[in-house]
Amino acid sequence: MNHEPLFKIVEIEINSQCNLACSYCPNQDFERVEKGEMSLENYQLIIDQLADINFKGRISHEFYGEPTLHPHFEEIISRTKKTLPDTLIELYSNATKLSLERFVDLYNRGIDRFILTKHEGIKNLAIETYYDELTEDQKKSIRYQNHDDLYKTNRGGLLKDVGGKEQPLLPCQIPSFLLTITVNGNVLPCFEDFFQNHEMGNVFERPLKDIWYDPKYKQLRRDLKNGLRHKYKTCMHCNRVQTKEPSEDYFK
Repeated sequence: MNHEPLFKIVEIEINSQCNLACSYCPNQDFERVEKGEMSLENYQLIIDQLADINFKGRISHEFYGEPTLHPHFEEIISRTKKTLPDTLIELYSNATKLSLERFVDLYNRGIDRFILTKHEGIKNLAIETYYDELTEDQKKSIRYQNHDDLYKTNRGGLLKDVGGKEQPLLPCQIPSFLLTITVNGNVLPCFEDFFQNHEMGNVFERPLKDIWYDPKYKQLRRDLKNGLRHKYKTCMHCNRVQTKEPSEDYFK
């Protein structure tokens, strides 16, 4: 029997493209393993699987790409809210493609939380001009930050001079509450795994729940909880500190 709780956060890479190349992101120096855009049909297969397991956590649509560049992003949000009405939908975005009209449309379609970052080299964003026009509820849905406010890491050791020192002995809880699904449907235990060193299975070949409870995946979660980062290529030089699972408020 499977007694471990299911994941609480799902990040789905709907597209690999990004229109920026920040110094604290692997996109500046490396190319993604998978490229392109997820079809609406494949996206629907994923969220149908989430509905089958009664998923009610948080869902977002990025990995290392900018989700608002997907040509059917609005439809993706509408389908997510229709299929998974009890999830909290987040948008992590650089906000460069977010006009007032588009913001209001996405808010009305079901995005619950906008995490918008003004990245390096960006002087002005449209939201700075229209923020005062938003309703109080719309304003409450926004977390607006400068790139200096970001928790920066070396992205699994890829960016040697970013973030603090390596944490080879610290436990990591991220794989126990979060998973990432790539544009081609591969499941990763962490968003730091840019090169997909630790693929756990493919959602178009096996049900997501079966992948989560696969012995290999369960062993990885146990190892990371016990601080055995040295066993995994992406983890052994990682300097992200996530020794505790977030509180329940984090998932609401």
